[in-house]
Amino acid sequence: MAITTRQADEYASLPVIFLQSGNALGNRLHALFSAERDYFLDSLKLDQSAPAAAMTLDQWSQSDCFHTLCQHYGDHLYCNHSQMAREAKPLQSLWAQWYFGLIVPPMMMSLLLEPRALDCSPHHFRIEFHETGRPACYWLEVHEDKDARYLNAHQRIDRLIQRHLQPVVAAIEQHGAINARLIWNNTGYLMHWFLGNLQPLIDKETRVTLEHALFFSRELLDGSDNPLYRTMIPREGAMQRRSCCQRYRVPDVQRCGDCTLKCT
Repeated sequence: MAITTRQADEYASLPVIFLQSGNALGNRLHALFSAERDYFLDSLKLDQSAPAAAMTLDQWSQSDCFHTLCQHYGDHLYCNHSQMAREAKPLQSLWAQWYFGLIVPPMMMSLLLEPRALDCSPHHFRIEFHETGRPACYWLEVHEDKDARYLNAHQRIDRLIQRHLQPVVAAIEQHGAINARLIWNNTGYLMHWFLGNLQPLIDKETRVTLEHALFFSRELLDGSDNPLYRTMIPREGAMQRRSCCQRYRVPDVQRCGDCTLKCT
């Protein structure tokens, strides 16, 4: 299964010097996002200088820093309910949804539509946080993952899971308030939604293959456990998330329209 491309013919007309230039992939991704999902560029800056306050994974995941971010986020969410006891689990669930919700769709799009594979390793990203403590903007130093250039869609997304998603989930879970399974359930829902959102830019065969690999395969390609296995399940004739994201436990946060609690 080949990687879907929007403008493969353009490569034939590009000067060799452009194809070899260090920022060529960044230019391609900027053009792709501008054409197909221009709002990505509001929260993802490609090859731009990050502000001093932007942090790496190693920095924001330190205990003092992470708990400060969550404290600010809790101050925001509970601002009108100061007498309520704060629940760390749903708060961090929402925080993690901001993290993955802003960055997973553009990474998936780049890997599925651009022949040159983006290196999604977390150390290429710096994150700027909103005044409320949640992730707000990603500053990405664009590098090609040359080992992934000729991988198919399944192999590329598997690589995304292992090289970016797993380290970040572990970094959040280590603080003890939320378990990895809940984060993966939320992320599986996000990835399933975005696969559907990508049509018709990806063909049906690619979508079905990825859905099977992500949600019905017990193992990743290296034989390790697939953390997304059965995060989406068939129910009432449609694919639905397996479990609730817990957002209903936070005051003034609207329950999802397809919350699993309505199915029980």
